[in-house]
Amino acid sequence: MAIKGIKPIERLRSFRSPGDPLRLLSDISAPQVSDALKAVAGINGVIPSIKPVNNLRLCGWAVTASTSSGDWGTSVMAIDAAGKGDVVFIGTDGDDMAVWGELTSKTAMAKGIAGAVVYGSCRDRDALLELDFPVFSRDYVPCAGEPLAEGGLNVTLECDGVRVESGDLIFGDESGVVVVPAEIVPEVVRAAMEIRKKESSIKEKLAEGFTLSEILGLK
Repeated sequence: MAIKGIKPIERLRSFRSPGDPLRLLSDISAPQVSDALKAVAGINGVIPSIKPVNNLRLCGWAVTASTSSGDWGTSVMAIDAAGKGDVVFIGTDGDDMAVWGELTSKTAMAKGIAGAVVYGSCRDRDALLELDFPVFSRDYVPCAGEPLAEGGLNVTLECDGVRVESGDLIFGDESGVVVVPAEIVPEVVRAAMEIRKKESSIKEKLAEGFTLSEILGLK
């Protein structure tokens, strides 16, 4: 799919008053979000091969792109299509060349984009470690292809069996990335808050001297 003339994505509005999920999930972890998604929909939403590059938290709305590993120009076009609070989510056909790096990160930062997830490789890891911009990827390599801009925007991706659509909520931290389908974000957020509350209670009981098996009622 060529990206020329692509229309802006139609964002779902039901739970998107400014800051709502980001505010409510500000002290929630990726494991808690994954547990909540499993409780609500029976799926965990985790893409196992994607790992944090610079260990920063990420929460925002996906703008998807699909491209070859030799075409980092599509990543640039995805930045142009994304808005403040969005997450650029790029699916590639391999890890041999990078489609994201320092320049794309700085450009995205200036636009207020929340972060980038690459189902493929990034590069310039030394610079990314110094930037306050979350990046997640399968791998990192020094080399990159060309700015061809021949990929597609706002496409459906499948990454390690997980479906990713533009408009889905993307949450990430040191533990990895979780994809929450847009239509169930409110339910998952509420479930994650309950899980956090329950885990806080367990920690309090552990501090009081109870064992975990006692708290959980295991025999």
